[in-house]
Amino acid sequence: MKQKVLIAALCCVVFNWFGSVAMAAVQQQPLTEQDCLKCHVEVVRTLSGQESAHKNDITCLDCHVSHPPEGKDAIPQCSSCHDSGDNPHFTLENCSQCHAPHAPLVADFGAIEQARPACITCHDDIESQLTTLPSAHGEQDCTDCHNAHGLAEGQYQTCLDCHEGHAPEMEIKDCLLCHQPHQPTGYDLGASIDAALCASCHEDTVQTYTANGAAHFENLACTECHAKHPPREEGVIPTCGQCHDPGENKHFAAGSCAECHNPHAPKVTDFGSIDDLRGVCLGCHQKAGEKMKRFPSAHAQQECTECHPSHGEKLDCLSCHDGHSSDMSSSDCLKCHQHHAPTPPRLGKNVPSQLCGSCHEEQNSSQKVDTSKHGKLQCVYCHKGRHKVIQDCKTCHGEPHDAPMHKRFPDCHKCHGNPHNLKKK
Repeated sequence: MKQKVLIAALCCVVFNWFGSVAMAAVQQQPLTEQDCLKCHVEVVRTLSGQESAHKNDITCLDCHVSHPPEGKDAIPQCSSCHDSGDNPHFTLENCSQCHAPHAPLVADFGAIEQARPACITCHDDIESQLTTLPSAHGEQDCTDCHNAHGLAEGQYQTCLDCHEGHAPEMEIKDCLLCHQPHQPTGYDLGASIDAALCASCHEDTVQTYTANGAAHFENLACTECHAKHPPREEGVIPTCGQCHDPGENKHFAAGSCAECHNPHAPKVTDFGSIDDLRGVCLGCHQKAGEKMKRFPSAHAQQECTECHPSHGEKLDCLSCHDGHSSDMSSSDCLKCHQHHAPTPPRLGKNVPSQLCGSCHEEQNSSQKVDTSKHGKLQCVYCHKGRHKVIQDCKTCHGEPHDAPMHKRFPDCHKCHGNPHNLKKK
């Protein structure tokens, strides 16, 4: 009996010794990444599925330095690594509202009630844009447009997901030519915007510009003049002097350009609303002003618009004046009268005698029955240059008689009578 008790006691001692040795051996074996995988398959799978610093730069055991039930720090605080002094974003509380520790990059903002306070801790430049130039976008929460963190396809809403395009064929890239997402009313217009895109809102203006824009249409895009757009207050409507230097032309220094010129149809001008236009006109048409000053007439007392309703347009003479005869045309008037110096008449080489006869009927009738060489001449052969000029007989005939006769009869008309119906003696 004593022998059995002794054997039993010895067995207990040996068993306890081996047990304590075994336990000591288990406690001394450190945990490895492979050990985590044996129990936490889904967690490791989640961590491996997202390329983040939590996956690439640290291991499970860098965060989980102990394990329940003995470990007291099994779940570490985010601030253990993310020091609030490094980034304002790290000062926020309740990190798990947005970030899952094993997939820290935010994949879905749907569960976040108000993301903007968190977003602006990193994106303060975006917040500044939203508040500097207020718009409806500035009143939204970030998650209204951003489904997830990032700018990959599907992580944010496009303009056309919420807004109708100005034209059916518009694409998101067209929207961004004028609108920036965080300052949509800023309208920072790029030089590459085609007039057709502007026409989706400004159809009438672009039609006018295309049809009558002259050099503006041929050489400029809309955005070369309109670099900005309302509600911007400055730089929206350019000054003409930006291109038309007053130092190059007196006309450019006239000011009040828009009173005459529509910038989208600069040569289609309407002078009807201008009270005193002469100074503006003479900025370019100096020769016309010089003529009116040198040869005063009723024309010189009129405003330019009396004859020129619009630029490049002129009324013909017979719009205001009765012709000297019923068969006269405006081109006949111009053979004697110049627009800006109508008096005195200046006679060209091609003025027909019958035109002179419309005023000088008696002289014209006499010449028609003249059998001398005078009867075959046009009036302007003798009456050259200006109206009422009378050539001396000697200009053509010299002194056909002997000197005593010319001395005794210095006036040719004494013998030969009317030069329009010459008498041969």
